[in-house]
Amino acid sequence: MNSITELLNLEDSDIIISDITIQGTTKTLTLETKPYAHFCPSCGFRMHSRGVKKRTIKHPILQDSYMLTLILKQRRWKCTNPECAYDISESFKFVNKRRRTTNATDMLIVTAYRNLMETSSSIANRFHVSDTHVLEVFDRYVKMDRLPLTDAICIDEVFLDMDEHCKYALVIQDFHTGDPIDLLHSRRANVTEPYFVSIPPSERNAVKYLISDMYNQYISYVDKYFPNAVSVIDSFHVIQWITRLIDNYIRQLLRKYRQRDKEREEQLSFEQQKPVSLPPSDEVYLLQKYRWLILSSQANIKYHTDPRMDSHFHCLMNTFDYEDALFRIDPKLREFRDLKEIYIQFNNRNAGFPIKARQELDELIPMYNSSEHEIFRDFGALLEKYKDYIINSFIMVEKHGAGKVYDSRLSNGPIESINRKIKDLKRLGRGFRNFEHFRNRFLYASRRSPVLNRISEYNPVMYFEDDDN
Repeated sequence: MNSITELLNLEDSDIIISDITIQGTTKTLTLETKPYAHFCPSCGFRMHSRGVKKRTIKHPILQDSYMLTLILKQRRWKCTNPECAYDISESFKFVNKRRRTTNATDMLIVTAYRNLMETSSSIANRFHVSDTHVLEVFDRYVKMDRLPLTDAICIDEVFLDMDEHCKYALVIQDFHTGDPIDLLHSRRANVTEPYFVSIPPSERNAVKYLISDMYNQYISYVDKYFPNAVSVIDSFHVIQWITRLIDNYIRQLLRKYRQRDKEREEQLSFEQQKPVSLPPSDEVYLLQKYRWLILSSQANIKYHTDPRMDSHFHCLMNTFDYEDALFRIDPKLREFRDLKEIYIQFNNRNAGFPIKARQELDELIPMYNSSEHEIFRDFGALLEKYKDYIINSFIMVEKHGAGKVYDSRLSNGPIESINRKIKDLKRLGRGFRNFEHFRNRFLYASRRSPVLNRISEYNPVMYFEDDDN
């Protein structure tokens, strides 16, 4: 391969540049093949040229400040044997027939889709082509297959709401690597059942752990499709469950004090015969801005003891002052926080020790069941119902990431980050109507080493192509 073809990343070795023009930000190169005698492949007679056809091709391989355009001079050859009349048009390996961009450009476009932050419009602008063209290139080459199931898989849903048949999509993830195995357009049984049944039994029988939230349909997958697996309810969703109930209680308090503040404003407005606007009360201010001190795990809170000026109270306060002020609003908040922390500490100290975790959980459940607070009595009932599945989350298995192998608890945490990617893709794309395109885009960008289907179609091997015209 000569220096020209190496510079331009072209597959043809016998190309020469016959002309170069620069106009504004556009650099145009005229390419043609080196002159040599052509002989008919059918009869062996000499062939003569019937003229030159010029094709304009976009080829931004240099990626410099110029938009690179190639003009291809393609000759049409005809056999001189009157009994043969073989006719053929010259072609080039680096560009498919009737395409206006080179194969290398297609490759660059497809590679750009690896970045979830890129949109079809931004990619089109970069390569000076239309949105329709980049979409067509992507759909032509990117057809993502399902990855094989591993012994530990995560399952969760994500809200897409593309149409009436695609509300909640089902995400399946390899726990060991974090790669998404597949994305189904619905979590409904009429979609999931034929999908899982279609997977070979030998592959499904190898699954040992099915990690999910407390959605009963996911738990039932073990009995239906994975006979050698156990259900795992990850700790994140258990803690999320009780945290959500506490948050609902705080929001009820907030609504109560906001209503009181509103009534005060209305009373003052009536008395003064003019609109009166009051600043948020202490209760509203604290419950709105600092309820995270109740909801967060204490281990994750960075308490500051040095007093800082508070613009609402007009005095110096630290983290402990805000906590105390919240507890004065409602003493139950301290009790809720402490009861939640008991479970979080239990969850944190028993990783890798499922037998010990079972013993401690058997002690925690009666404590919660006998609580004077309905919230925690309900929590105790939840722990009792899903006890075996929760205990399974304390099992440690091998995980791969950041170039190393390490032991990790079975958890649905990795799939939560996957769900965020799906939501980001939907938001940046400003809505998708074609689920199959969305699925391919997501899987292609999210897998560490995606394998493209039909990759061989990038580079046609024929130097001469029959002209259908």
